[in-house]
Amino acid sequence: MSLRVLTRKAKMELISTEGDICSLLFPRKRAQHACRLFLGYLRRRGGLTRSELSMFAWDLQAGKIEKGFRYSRTRFYTNIRRTLLTLGLMAIEQRFVDTPEQDLAPERRRRRDVIEKYVPVRQPIPKRPPDGLNLPRLMWIICKRWNDDFLKKSRSS
Repeated sequence: MSLRVLTRKAKMELISTEGDICSLLFPRKRAQHACRLFLGYLRRRGGLTRSELSMFAWDLQAGKIEKGFRYSRTRFYTNIRRTLLTLGLMAIEQRFVDTPEQDLAPERRRRRDVIEKYVPVRQPIPKRPPDGLNLPRLMWIICKRWNDDFLKKSRSS
């Protein structure tokens, strides 16, 4: 085997042995930790309204989510939220109000039957990855890791 082939194989092994989805998406440790906190919160809640996301960002900035860890609200919105939305790992969906707790405006029930929520999105990927060390392969790895780490764990809990 040539040196180029060995280098590519080594790079692919490094990519596939990374820790979790947060370590693949964000290079800095603080952003990775904030992303893990957010995804754990999103997993427990099953989806967040805009106001709930805003409260999470305020609590993260104040250090209420984890003692001793603070992350700026602006950085959270510009780094983590934007990255997850841009890559399509998370989406804003309109959902019907099922329970009275979800109803944001019970006095205007006729007008407000739908709420918008941030929800995780299952990535439709093939079973086999694309050939080569290229962008489609990297995106396949990210999507596979997202489906494995985030969505399967949320069903089991």
